[in-house]
Amino acid sequence: MSLSKEHRPVLLEETLDFLAPKEGQYYLDATFGRGGHTQAILDRGGLVIALDFDQEAIDFGQEQFREAIAKKQLILIKDNFKNLSEIINNLSKTLDIQLAGVLFDFGTSTEQLMSSERGFSFNAQADELLDMRMDQDLGVKAGDLLIVLSEKQLAHLLMEYGGETQARQIAKAVNRIKKENPQSLQYSATLLKIIEQVKKSKSGKLHPATKTLQALRIAVNDELHNIELALPAAFHLLKNSSALDKRLVCISFHEGEDRLVKHFFKKQSEQNFAKLLSKKALTASDQELSHNPRARSAKLRALAI
Repeated sequence: MSLSKEHRPVLLEETLDFLAPKEGQYYLDATFGRGGHTQAILDRGGLVIALDFDQEAIDFGQEQFREAIAKKQLILIKDNFKNLSEIINNLSKTLDIQLAGVLFDFGTSTEQLMSSERGFSFNAQADELLDMRMDQDLGVKAGDLLIVLSEKQLAHLLMEYGGETQARQIAKAVNRIKKENPQSLQYSATLLKIIEQVKKSKSGKLHPATKTLQALRIAVNDELHNIELALPAAFHLLKNSSALDKRLVCISFHEGEDRLVKHFFKKQSEQNFAKLLSKKALTASDQELSHNPRARSAKLRALAI
């Protein structure tokens, strides 16, 4: 199976250059999504262990990659990448897994963003729940957060995780709705209407709700904390692997994500535990942006171990 034209991961060629997959070596794709990176590694002859905590992604992968799974070229597991140490250690009881590389792509997939049932979309129907859980087993939905957080807490969340400059005004408007009809905040359309009324203008490249939805998604899925747990775990696994030319590659789409990666990589480099493969984060080329605007916020960093 080759990569489809419909789904092409951002910074794919740059990712492959840094990850440098080799035939017969194991690579951990910690964020499987629709399998674009996994397929590219398989095409180079690599063996892949892929994780995703979205059941829809797992169902898709089991169908689309059934041949690679049957040939044991791909091991696909539903789990959160924060548990990657336990996952690899369990697999190592029956397989000789010496990881040569770990890849994180922290972005939300196009399929999730376009889903009419997940609450990620800007084009929500009136009855679409404001869910935003990547793992449907999680308990708290985005709509729940709007109801339980105070006005001050919500404003802080929108500013901290989304960089939303009108966070206070949005939080104030949400608080008014909470007093009048709190259950309406469980629906995406309610929040989108609030944001459009607060921000009024739709000028610019970003939808007015982009930063608010991003902030809620990060909070619901505890994304930054998961990254804080996963980076040292991935580094430790690679450090203890007997594979040669080991690489840790991360693609971030949010300033908070990139900050965690940058600081972690810098620390390992300064302590001479690893080598930075580029002094600055790589970003998408004009050519890539012309056919994939979602790549505009992507930043890639890589470490040789």
